[in-house]
Amino acid sequence: MKCIVCDKNEAVDHGQCLECLSKGLQISVTGSIDITICPKCGSYKIGNRWHRSAMKANLASKIEKHVSSGETGTDLRVVADSIEIKRTEGRIDFLVTADYRNIVSQPRNLSIPGKILLNSCPTCNKITGSYYEAIIQMRTLDAEYSTIIDSAMDLIDPFLVNMESSSNDSFVSKIVRLKEGLDLYIGKKNDALKISKFLHENFFSEIKTTKKLAGRKEGEDFYRYTYLVRLMNLKAGTLMYHNGVTYILETATANTLKLIDASSERRVDVQQNDFYSGSYTYSNEVVPLRKYIVLASGNDETQIMDSVTFTTHFVKGNFSGEISAFDYNGKFIVKRN
Repeated sequence: MKCIVCDKNEAVDHGQCLECLSKGLQISVTGSIDITICPKCGSYKIGNRWHRSAMKANLASKIEKHVSSGETGTDLRVVADSIEIKRTEGRIDFLVTADYRNIVSQPRNLSIPGKILLNSCPTCNKITGSYYEAIIQMRTLDAEYSTIIDSAMDLIDPFLVNMESSSNDSFVSKIVRLKEGLDLYIGKKNDALKISKFLHENFFSEIKTTKKLAGRKEGEDFYRYTYLVRLMNLKAGTLMYHNGVTYILETATANTLKLIDASSERRVDVQQNDFYSGSYTYSNEVVPLRKYIVLASGNDETQIMDSVTFTTHFVKGNFSGEISAFDYNGKFIVKRN
């Protein structure tokens, strides 16, 4: 059956085709929407709230409150991807569909008036003004910039991105590279604390917290916090000392140092708190660590050969294949990890 209105298309409801039903449906737009866009970061404000993402989705939800139909039971939906902001013309263009009598109408082009302003958001104003509530000072044990700081930054970079996208008040004001490490100026103290703890959980390190009165904010004393995160950057083979015993650093994980008693070859595990709170010291001397080829093994003793000099030595324990060993004053100790 052909449409009783246009006599061209097939009728779908009440003798009319979808196109004629859509044309006959009255849709009105009332009111206006004002939006402020930050030219620096692209965040935007609708009403009294700033947003960082999903602009079109939020606008679509807002516009739907200004769109209505004379037909009861009509479900109107703004197509978010169709939204175009016409700043100079002072309007927002969009497509709207209507679910009317279980039939989805063809999209209709509509517009809503509004003021589209450009203005810096509060976050960018703070960043521009170098606002910060806390500093994360990443340092190493020897107070020299090290690749471990680069590794730490690589690890927390996704954390920082997620932090900045989740809240308008979360941002990194600036990052300063120094010869002794890296300083991160963080907009929110709580964010700085979370980042410091995250680093502490993933690197053998210690955190020291200090605060300094920076002025008054909203009638209360305002303190800036400093989180000193000291990262372990000692190499395997570093000589360490504790209670008169000399140790060789075998490996370091996020929570544990594995040390070798240079005299007895006994292995000792040292946790973060024990190391930083105890009387452990270390030197700049690093015991050479080289690869050796196993020649023979038995009776808890293994003969090894230096693959470069072809000199042979003996080590405690039974091993096979190729091993790595520390050369501590002519005494060879196998690195097990």
